[in-house]
Amino acid sequence: MTSLVLLNGCLRVDDNPLLSQARGKAAALVIIDQQAYFGRQYGLFRSNLLRLRAHLQAIQHLAQQLAQRQIGLIIRFGDTHSQLCELALKLGAEQLLASEPTAPDEYRALQHLPASVKLQLIDGNSLLSQQLRPDLATLSDRFTSFRKKLEPLLLVTAAEPEHTRAANWLSPDQVAGLSQQSVLQQWLGQTAATSWREGCWDEGSAHARLHYFIWQGQHILHYKDSRNALCGTDYASFFSTPLSLGTLSVRRCWQQIEQFEQQVKANDSTYWLKFELLWREFFRWQMRKYQARWFSKNGIAGPADFSSPRLTATQKQRFAAWCAGDTGVPFIDANMQLLNQTGLMSNRGRQNAASYLMYDLELDWRLGAAYFEQRLLDYDCASNWGNWAYIAGVGNSEARAFNPIKQALWYDPNADFVRQKLPQISAAGKAAHRPAPHARLLPQWRSWLDEL
Repeated sequence: MTSLVLLNGCLRVDDNPLLSQARGKAAALVIIDQQAYFGRQYGLFRSNLLRLRAHLQAIQHLAQQLAQRQIGLIIRFGDTHSQLCELALKLGAEQLLASEPTAPDEYRALQHLPASVKLQLIDGNSLLSQQLRPDLATLSDRFTSFRKKLEPLLLVTAAEPEHTRAANWLSPDQVAGLSQQSVLQQWLGQTAATSWREGCWDEGSAHARLHYFIWQGQHILHYKDSRNALCGTDYASFFSTPLSLGTLSVRRCWQQIEQFEQQVKANDSTYWLKFELLWREFFRWQMRKYQARWFSKNGIAGPADFSSPRLTATQKQRFAAWCAGDTGVPFIDANMQLLNQTGLMSNRGRQNAASYLMYDLELDWRLGAAYFEQRLLDYDCASNWGNWAYIAGVGNSEARAFNPIKQALWYDPNADFVRQKLPQISAAGKAAHRPAPHARLLPQWRSWLDEL
């Protein structure tokens, strides 16, 4: 029997059940989905070059790691479903092993395969053991209920050691004629990052960051206190990018945290990082439960409405200014500039940028979610759309509006972050948070503006 092993979403050798469970003759492949990176939604491209390059670097590193083990990686670009059907025909494949999706378009790509191809889905990116797999029909829509039900029982599936020899893998030479390797260099260019410090998140860089944050620097011990910072290298784990790419196993991540707690110290911060991983898990199962409803204007809280946002000329100007980091509200603009320049934004920044778009600019929340999809290096469909719907009050929570002036004074009291990202602002101290003349001012800001 010949198997296709689709490694999309699992771009790693460590703890990869797709590699360890393959049997017989097997071909490893990755498909760069054309629609996911070059398609449009609401007039916006679904990705930018920075995010595409991060994905391609991860694929390139995986190809090198597999080649060292005499496993060839077929790299294809195009429509995932069409590419799978074409390769299944060429190789006479009778089985397709793939990571269990969360998003609707990922499910669609794996449907209606040739009748001769049996599909086997393996959830290689979940914390939960098969015994704790939630029943979607009874899955709670509240995170607290989800967490309280699981935490007393939580048996995170153990990370697997590397094991790639069970299958008779096609070698690099055997797949050379099937692979579109030139795609990598076409978009990667000659200036690719080489470590997590430079913005590279391949498997090697992901493990280096894991070791640095937990063991070497022990920054995990202050995570709960520092996570509301706005920029830097040590205030947050930055595990979200390799987790979204699949270059880091969430089980390995959990295991390392627990080992640190047992061998060094456990505190509120070490627990809080696991708490955040449970949030990620929750959104994955929520996406599976409601599927396309997450892209409705009313989210999962009201009637399905998939009509595209309709903007007046004024609203178009507001949205363009928000995207460009030119709203005139320094705290918002600094965070948007950070996103545009690096593909990253702190959790505190994301909440404020989202709230500002929805409640202060009065724009459809889906526009913001789509722009974040385009820009975020750690874009994960379930977490991104789930969190935006959460702030909008159409997901797993009531509406969450933030006052950006109040937030700026709390989390950037001396405006150091604002002046770093907006060097054109010369005002000293907290006065740098004063909105520009063209900013849209709201009555609820008045008392906080008085402090500037």
